[in-house]
Amino acid sequence: MSPVPGTKPADPFLSTAWLAAGRSLERPPAGVRDTVRLRLEITDPPPGAPPAVDVEVDLAAGRLGVAAAAGESPGLRITLPHAAARALLLGSSQERAGVFERGDVRAEGNFSLLFFIDAALRRDGSGHVAALRGAAGLPQPRPRKAAETAGTAGAGETAGVAEAVEHAREALPGTVREMEREVGTSTPGAQLHVSLDGVTLADAGLGEARPGVPMTHRSLPLWYCCAKPLLSAALGRLWEAGAYDPYLPVAHYLPAFGRAGKESITSMDLLTHTGPLPTGDDPLHGVVAGPDDERLRRAFGVAVPSWSRRAPGVNYSQWWAWFVLARILPVVDGREYRPYVEQEILGPCGMTGTRVHLTPEDFTAFGDRLPLIHVSNPRSAPQPTHWWSTEAATTRCIPGVNTRGPLSDLGRFLTMLLRGGAAPGGRVLAPTTVAALTARHRTGLRDRYGNADWGMGFRLECRHLGEEFTSFGTHASPRSYGHDGLWTAVAFADPDAGLTVAVHLNGKVEHERHRERILRIADAVYRDLRLC
Repeated sequence: MSPVPGTKPADPFLSTAWLAAGRSLERPPAGVRDTVRLRLEITDPPPGAPPAVDVEVDLAAGRLGVAAAAGESPGLRITLPHAAARALLLGSSQERAGVFERGDVRAEGNFSLLFFIDAALRRDGSGHVAALRGAAGLPQPRPRKAAETAGTAGAGETAGVAEAVEHAREALPGTVREMEREVGTSTPGAQLHVSLDGVTLADAGLGEARPGVPMTHRSLPLWYCCAKPLLSAALGRLWEAGAYDPYLPVAHYLPAFGRAGKESITSMDLLTHTGPLPTGDDPLHGVVAGPDDERLRRAFGVAVPSWSRRAPGVNYSQWWAWFVLARILPVVDGREYRPYVEQEILGPCGMTGTRVHLTPEDFTAFGDRLPLIHVSNPRSAPQPTHWWSTEAATTRCIPGVNTRGPLSDLGRFLTMLLRGGAAPGGRVLAPTTVAALTARHRTGLRDRYGNADWGMGFRLECRHLGEEFTSFGTHASPRSYGHDGLWTAVAFADPDAGLTVAVHLNGKVEHERHRERILRIADAVYRDLRLC
């Protein structure tokens, strides 16, 4: 039937005919690890379209299965408008990242699966995405040319790159060898910083930051959760000044937070990831890079399920807890998170290359040179993605996640902690505060990702609890502390050795593979320096 003249044709995406086209494709294999499932719940389904669809993605071969939702919901559920669902399944990598910048999307479950789903859809090894784009009446994307996908190296940006690598190789030959083993296989690029007793031994970049742009020691990789200790240090300053108490309920400082089961949650609960909100229920999952007012509404309004309050457990918060904790700064000090961290931590430490988040001017100046996160699925090369690299995401303040800077700056921060809070530009923390931040505040709790004892926003070395709880290598002392960035990075300080190590690999791989490569690199540092 032809459409009535003057009316807009029905959108074929999710129509009966489109779903039939999906059923005609070879389905992803069921019951295997490489096949992941998610449910899309559509807030504005067109007439005749189902209100929810189940999606299966074969991460290895790229096969895609779509059907009207039936049965028990899978572990990842996303509620979103029809147009956003189309962008998520059939759009470009930039459009997929943009779904979580809108402000009208919700996600529950294992959000990290989206990185690997994105890479599979972008690669489209089976041609299923192209077929479903055609069935939806969408034009096929033009083949990407090198000139269209590549960034441009800035003037002088590559100067000294080879010299930096050779200097690192002289001091740490085994470490650089392990880094080079990963570059070109699990990751397109890498950055390394190592210092001993405050003396820099390695500060180098290898491979590519993004297509056409080399990774140098001056590049600004995404720190991911390695940035969380910046907020720990900021709160530590307020604590030692007597203006803040981490053992008081957060609602003492933020009264609007104290409702819906959150009345007794303390800063210490959030800093040690023992709050009662499960990781998969993070209210910012669907809007992590969205508008500030919507993020604030969700973060403060989320209800804690009663069953989650019964016993303490590890509930790691990627963004919600740090978004809430950062709101304490302006209440107590008068300054927002970014200016406080810049003035009280970055400045004294000499961390001149670090951006808590980019400004629009920054993005215009060098946004096309920022390292991209690449994602590796089984038996496929790393695919460049645009998570946390769009203008909206890079210029949004996402405390503890989207800080960028050279790893030499992260090394300066760790060195300040090793020196009891003293920095070149003045004291940042008192020695007793550093000791308190890096002490064992969470004990007796463990999770399947190797997390065990925890400080105030710091991961601690826990090898004594079993090999699977090794945090920073088999030679790191029990007093070592730091953080890791979701399957891309690690940064730690070892007080017994006077050592700081920061590693960034801009190729994201699954947890087990990442842990194996990071531990090999960390162990190589200790062997090279005869610190075993």
